[in-house]
Amino acid sequence: MKMKLLFIIAYVFLIVSPARAETAEIINEYASKALDRDNYKETNGIVELYGIRTNGPDTKGGQLACAKVVTIILLKAGVVKEVFLGVGHVEKVLKNWEKVKNKKKLKQGDIVIWVNRFKGRTDNRCTGGGNCHVGIVTEKGYFHNSPISNAPTFGGISLLAFKFKIGFRPPD
Repeated sequence: MKMKLLFIIAYVFLIVSPARAETAEIINEYASKALDRDNYKETNGIVELYGIRTNGPDTKGGQLACAKVVTIILLKAGVVKEVFLGVGHVEKVLKNWEKVKNKKKLKQGDIVIWVNRFKGRTDNRCTGGGNCHVGIVTEKGYFHNSPISNAPTFGGISLLAFKFKIGFRPPD
């Protein structure tokens, strides 16, 4: 009887239950679709990503919104419970994720930290004011907030001002 019950439980769990997508896949999906019409709105100069304003006074009109934009995606993916404004805070939250030290080994869904080539600290610490930048690797390229357009974007010339620091790979 117990063996039959265990078999039924295993069957329901393994066969009937839908497969859960990996965290990286979920992050990639939300980031890749972030600029779709239903997820991104720009009205009268107000930029909203998944219903959350990205270019308010808290980000100097979107100039310093990279951490906010990335954590909006992480919030949607169920990875964090709140939105953060600092790259250093994002690093602290992801400290237990696998570290990717080689830019060429980044995968979709990884979170990337860059250091500003002009304003960055020599010790590469992210202390605010634009000395670091954060984005997400997606199927469409790097998703981040452009410090030039002050809005979420994929790739772009603004990334030339930054050098790779580290990537964080989400747990499965």
